[in-house]
Amino acid sequence: MKALPCAPLGSPVSAARRLASIGLLLGLVAAAGCRESTVAPGVPEANVVVADGRDRGDDPYIVNSAAVDGHGLTIEVSYAGGCRRHDFTLVISKTFLESDPVQLRAVLAHEANGDACEAGITESLDFDLALVRARYQEFYGPGAGTVVLRITGVSGDDLVYKFVG
Repeated sequence: MKALPCAPLGSPVSAARRLASIGLLLGLVAAAGCRESTVAPGVPEANVVVADGRDRGDDPYIVNSAAVDGHGLTIEVSYAGGCRRHDFTLVISKTFLESDPVQLRAVLAHEANGDACEAGITESLDFDLALVRARYQEFYGPGAGTVVLRITGVSGDDLVYKFVG
C-alpha cells in the first residue's frame, strides 16, 4: 500500500483526510450495528395452541388493536426488539365458558428469543382460527357456531368469531 505524503496540519488536504477517516470509522460502526439488527427480525411466528396458562413465553408487549375477520384474528402489537425473531402464540383454553354465545379464554404469549435490543417494533399478527372452530365442533357438534374470544390484555369490543359448517 502506498503511503500518502503528509500534509501540513490545518491545510485543506489534512482536513479532508481527517473527515474521510472519521466518515470511514462511522460507516464501519454503523455497519456493525446494522449487521446485528438484521439477525432475523423478519415476520414473527404466530401460532394457535390449546393449553392452560402462559407456557409459550411471557415477554412484554402492548396490544394496540384486535379484530376478527372471517376465519382469522389480527392483533397489532408493539414491543421492544429488533435483533431477533419474536414468536407470538395464541394459547386458547381447553374448555369453553358456558354462555350464549359461548366464550373462550385465551392468552397471547410472547417469546422474544433473548432479544435485548430496544427498537420500538409494531407488527400485525395473523392467527388462523381453524383450531377454535374445530374445538367448538368437537364440543357442540358439527355446524355453525359463535365464539366470543376473551384474550387477556385485549380490551374494547368483543371479539366474536362466527362460522358456518
